[in-house]
Amino acid sequence: MRARATGGVPHVAASDCERIHPGLIGQPANTISSLAFVAAAVPIAQAARNPNRRAWLAVAAAAALEGLGSVAYHGPGGRQAKRLHDVGIVALVGSMAVAVASEGTPVHRRPRTAKLATAAVALHALSRTGGPLCSCRSPVQGHALFHVLAAAALAAAAQRR
Repeated sequence: MRARATGGVPHVAASDCERIHPGLIGQPANTISSLAFVAAAVPIAQAARNPNRRAWLAVAAAAALEGLGSVAYHGPGGRQAKRLHDVGIVALVGSMAVAVASEGTPVHRRPRTAKLATAAVALHALSRTGGPLCSCRSPVQGHALFHVLAAAALAAAAQRR
């Protein structure tokens, strides 16, 4: 798991359990699953077509940014990839807060969204490197499933369910 990236420094995603592979894609499962955020941007942007829901357009853009940042983070890694990943997370959290607040219905009052988000957070916590659900050589990675569940929660939140 603590494989070195180019230049002999540890890969930035070493704490996400999946074994680091040499080459351009350090963590294949986590890299591919990051695209779930890009895919989630589509239904979120569709929800923003409603004039009363324009704040969701920023969420869609932030989800796409986070997806691309996460691909860079889990793929080649490096300081710039970590920055892009972190900027995407901040943009996503901030834009989600604005969009949800603009509608007046808190996320915990959206049962499907709350269940998906809760499952995503639990899986993220339990599947970290050293966690009880971490199996670094498994083809099914907990962090990869976290990506899919978190993206599904975002899309569900935009659908008001």
